[in-house]
Amino acid sequence: MSLKNTLISIFIVVIIALMVSGDKQEEKGAHWEYSEELGPKEWANLDEKYKMCEDGLNQSPINITNVIDAQLNPLTFESTAKATSFANNGHSVQVNFTSANSLAIDNQKYYLKQIHFHTPSENQINGVSYPMEAHLVHANSAGDLAVVGVMFELGEDNIVLNKLLRNIPENTGDSNKLKSEILGYDILPSNQDYYRFNGSLTTPPCSEGVKWFVLKTPVSISKSQLADFNAAMPTNNRPIQNINSRVILD
Repeated sequence: MSLKNTLISIFIVVIIALMVSGDKQEEKGAHWEYSEELGPKEWANLDEKYKMCEDGLNQSPINITNVIDAQLNPLTFESTAKATSFANNGHSVQVNFTSANSLAIDNQKYYLKQIHFHTPSENQINGVSYPMEAHLVHANSAGDLAVVGVMFELGEDNIVLNKLLRNIPENTGDSNKLKSEILGYDILPSNQDYYRFNGSLTTPPCSEGVKWFVLKTPVSISKSQLADFNAAMPTNNRPIQNINSRVILD
């Protein structure tokens, strides 16, 4: 290939890269919050990309009730990598991981990307709301999502949360390296029986097709620990959505 053709090829690659980069920026939706003006009731009106928040039929969170006994297979967790950072994105505080932790379900592996928190809980179980809920967000190689929900109830200090709270990002935009070793599934209860249903992201764009696994057994959080989380993030639970024709498996 001549020098001229080489330069032309490089130029074309650069242009394509810039176009792709521009598309990614455009995909970023409008600013949203949990406030009255920019909160859940208004999400669908803030951006065309958020229409699913209003039009979707399989939205999350839900009140888990009228379940069907399906003798579900156990969730298989493999945890080999520790958390890397604890960040505050203005909507929640989020623990980030590499892709070495995984959940095996339906003959597929879903890799743990991050854990974030909602106060109070987003999902309910038989009408009961919990002080806090953690969402363990996983993705498979095709980009499909699976979320494991863990409820917190008031009680004793949670040892894992104590490790996190040493480095809690108090302000929006903060991202702190974690000094304590926390593996991907340290936060889970020993009893990992769960409810399963199809749902969505609980934040814009409210995309559906998310596999949800909400653990039945809550873990503890003390009043002081809960206060620390509430000080770092807003009340950030989306209201309960209609179940519609969905089936909730037990």
